[in-house]
Amino acid sequence: MRILPLTVLVAILGGCATMTPEQCQQARWMDVGLRDGLDGQPMSTLDERISDCKKVGVVVDTGRYVTGREQGLQTYCRLDNAISIGLSGGTYSGVCPPVIDAEFRRLYGKGFAVYELRNEVINLDARSTTLQRQLRDMERDEDKQLRDAEKDEDRQRIRKDFDQRRYRLRNELTELDHRLRRTRDALRLAEMALRGP
Repeated sequence: MRILPLTVLVAILGGCATMTPEQCQQARWMDVGLRDGLDGQPMSTLDERISDCKKVGVVVDTGRYVTGREQGLQTYCRLDNAISIGLSGGTYSGVCPPVIDAEFRRLYGKGFAVYELRNEVINLDARSTTLQRQLRDMERDEDKQLRDAEKDEDRQRIRKDFDQRRYRLRNELTELDHRLRRTRDALRLAEMALRGP
């Protein structure tokens, strides 16, 4: 199993921290531990499993669980895996041996920084698209209200109202554009850092 990529192994073994009564009764504890190790789960996950299974009278084989978890952690804690975990938005719970923990955290942090910046770019792009659509819709709404207005004073009020709303939207779009450029610059630098030492 060690030659398979980590993501494939986790997908094969699947699961989550909470265990159903059926999972408790059918559990192969070495496999459960292996899955949790491959997923970088902290040791406290074992306490959750014990608690879940105790409710249905199942005793967890902690020895086999720990053996499996340690095997899984050998794959999870490879330094070449740290950036991938960060890039996918995963959480690092400090489960790797002290001898590599600091380097693992550093590489994970580089990947996670790119993940966050990519998400920020996506969110800013989406907000910009929404505001641009609102501006287009506003033109149509203004034309309709002006056609329906019977008095000049009503038309003046409508124009003033729409002018103010357009001003606010255009200001927000300008600020978004600045933020988007700064974030894209930061993302380029963070992606370059992934290739560096």
